[in-house]
Amino acid sequence: MHSRNPYRLPPDFKALACSHPPLAKHLQGDTIDFHDDAAQRCLTQALLKRDFNLDIQLPPDRLCPPVPNRLNYVLWIQDIVSNFRDAVRFVSGTGEVTVRGLDIGTGASAIYPLLACTLEPTWTFVATELDDRSFTYARDNVRSNGLSDRIRVVKIDANMSDSAISGPDGRVGEPYFGFDRLLAGAWDGDGNAGYRSDYYLEPMISAKQEAETDDGAEIQFTMCNPPFYSSAEDVAQSEARKEHTAFGVCTGAPVEMITPGGEAWFVGTMVRESVGLRKTQEVGAGIVELDDGRGKRRRVDGEATQATEAAVTAEVSTLSPETTTAQRKEKRKVLRWYTSMLGKLSSVVEVVDIFKELGITNYAITEFVQGHTRRWAVGWSVGPWRLGDDIARITNPNPTLQRLLPPRNTLRSTVGVVRGDIGERLLGVLSSVEGARVTLLDETEGTGGGSGAGDDATNGQDTVPKSVVCKLVVSVASDTWSRAARRKRKRGDAQGDALAGDAAACFTPAEVRSDPALVCAITVLSGGQGTELDMEVRWLYGRNRALLESFASHVGKKVRLEMVAIGGVR
Repeated sequence: MHSRNPYRLPPDFKALACSHPPLAKHLQGDTIDFHDDAAQRCLTQALLKRDFNLDIQLPPDRLCPPVPNRLNYVLWIQDIVSNFRDAVRFVSGTGEVTVRGLDIGTGASAIYPLLACTLEPTWTFVATELDDRSFTYARDNVRSNGLSDRIRVVKIDANMSDSAISGPDGRVGEPYFGFDRLLAGAWDGDGNAGYRSDYYLEPMISAKQEAETDDGAEIQFTMCNPPFYSSAEDVAQSEARKEHTAFGVCTGAPVEMITPGGEAWFVGTMVRESVGLRKTQEVGAGIVELDDGRGKRRRVDGEATQATEAAVTAEVSTLSPETTTAQRKEKRKVLRWYTSMLGKLSSVVEVVDIFKELGITNYAITEFVQGHTRRWAVGWSVGPWRLGDDIARITNPNPTLQRLLPPRNTLRSTVGVVRGDIGERLLGVLSSVEGARVTLLDETEGTGGGSGAGDDATNGQDTVPKSVVCKLVVSVASDTWSRAARRKRKRGDAQGDALAGDAAACFTPAEVRSDPALVCAITVLSGGQGTELDMEVRWLYGRNRALLESFASHVGKKVRLEMVAIGGVR
């Protein structure tokens, strides 16, 4: 269970009944009968009221969400947002990030948006629902808790979400989540999915938010608890297997529990659809962004080629500075992180196989445990926003999960022993990296998940607590430190210099810019005087893992040489 989850210790049911009297009639000694669906609904209502001041109504013929498990998911989402939010600030230069979530299939309770907006008073949500009965309850639950201005419950047309239409890639017979329409603004204003206005997002964005942020109409994350089973026969077989061991009762309707192909197929379809948006969301090394009224973008993996640079510069020269400045107000819409709950370990295996098939390496896996119930969640991004290993990787996984975990985003090395001012030495090394932008943080400032010293990468080998000696964030636009980069600089590139000069004559840096190729947080940790200094480089932003590894290796070697010079290496 998540470390911030208050239900790590089971609730005192008698005390809970005192705060919520309707629960008293369901008490059986010090507990309740978890096979009694009415008792389960009353327990959920009692916990939400006492601990979150939320009043909800739950229909007897729809799923009753267990609060501890649902809260686990929300807390993990908090961690994800915290991890990438600071990176967004460093890349965009804005002071704050507006957090908007999308709950796919919110259910009758709308529990995810309600919990999230209670824990995070600045967040907003779009909550979609296919089932008429669940939609009505969800909308009423949001209204009764005074959150209609922050949670928009949207009824999705069944014909838009099933095999009646094809997905954006033309495949028929699978769910269509409409991420492309969501970001394009094809929704009506009557509470139904349609094709007219930006209903999903525009009501959630005030003029004040638009003025103070540069993130446009972004969705920072999605949440989903997909249908678990592939057929009614699958449900019957599962219930038969659990007949003598089931800890609780399930009251879900078929629309909530069954989807052809099961949960892995459902989430896999979501993954494939999200990849279809990759071209409209890519930012990073080699991009020059030109908002010319048509949302044009140019990107080449690694550094842009001379031909691409020439084409982009030629296009820039055809636009006036006044026009381009005005058109840059047309903000792009992106969806940063997709996530979903999964109920079977086999489904995690299938979804990760889809990640690998599609070349997605920027993903996360976590595990939720509540009593006798074990669930998993996966997250993935088609963008450059990276998560810390403590968020994206499970600590002490079993062998099956171990092979599924994503690549590490935190690189560690020992650079010496405590002697002198390591911070000054590190800053000196970074100042020698051409084009590097460095922001020094104090010890209380984080970059999302902290140093990550407590994640699975330590394998339990760190027995001495480490303290932060210094912490900073570095941003680079391209590789300027490697041997290849130095050779390229020596050769020079007359054509590139001329093109850069032409572009500079037409536009200010704010009008023609290249997003960073790499943003990372560097933390130096120490166990005390005379102990080893560990340097952690955590990837915050970027698409090129080789660039991260090259930069971390370069800085580590240079810092170690500095420490040798002052006798700080044994």
